[in-house]
Amino acid sequence: MGQINSSAWLIDESDFDLPPLTDDLLNTIKSPIAELGFGGFWFQGIANSAYQSYLGNNRKSLLTRKVLRSCGGVIASSPTVKLLHQQYVTRVASTDINFAAALKLDSPYCYVLSEDGQPTKVQKLFNSHGINTVLSWPLKNFASDTWSGRFTLLSKYPYEELNIAELEQALKQAQMLIFEHFHNEINPYRQYNLFNKTAIRALEMAATGLHNHEISEQLDITVRGVEYHLESLRSKLCASNRANLVHIAHQLEII
Repeated sequence: MGQINSSAWLIDESDFDLPPLTDDLLNTIKSPIAELGFGGFWFQGIANSAYQSYLGNNRKSLLTRKVLRSCGGVIASSPTVKLLHQQYVTRVASTDINFAAALKLDSPYCYVLSEDGQPTKVQKLFNSHGINTVLSWPLKNFASDTWSGRFTLLSKYPYEELNIAELEQALKQAQMLIFEHFHNEINPYRQYNLFNKTAIRALEMAATGLHNHEISEQLDITVRGVEYHLESLRSKLCASNRANLVHIAHQLEII
């Protein structure tokens, strides 16, 4: 695999049902970031509780370590970057100290690519693509209290040579465009098959005020099946009752 080419910035649409992107929109997203020295990036929605969930490592948690290290809901600046992200999360992330640190969303984080002067797996992976700086930059999602956006930025330049002062404003503008066109696709609670599709449809109907027997008729399943799906969701989302379940589902934007 070759090095990341900053002139080949294309949003990889292979994993999503994405709206078509015009060249103007692509250039609006890519150009300001590229001008600041970053030749590639991936962007994803991150649950605000991801860091705590990762440290807790509870297999019964909605956001398990396996889920948090999945490839879903990621927009990459090129097919090469998409593949690099997949290699990182499947081959390196489980033992990389940077992965958990980058889930903290209170401030940007620069990856540590060497340890005691010795090359690490993460350093070898990124250096093989000509990357010397990996910078995780979280951005608040003002439309949600449950998840945020995060750019992982890739550069051939050392951190000290990068123009960081103007970066946040450029990323905020880029995130606004991404949210406008890919909001549902990058919502972390809509990824990884976290929820059964029939269960979500049942909950959507319950949220409109339908009773279980009415939901049963519309979904062509038994009332007991409706009860099972709603109870499964209530357990996953730690909801106290039906009304609370609907409220949490609205907060997570899954209905």
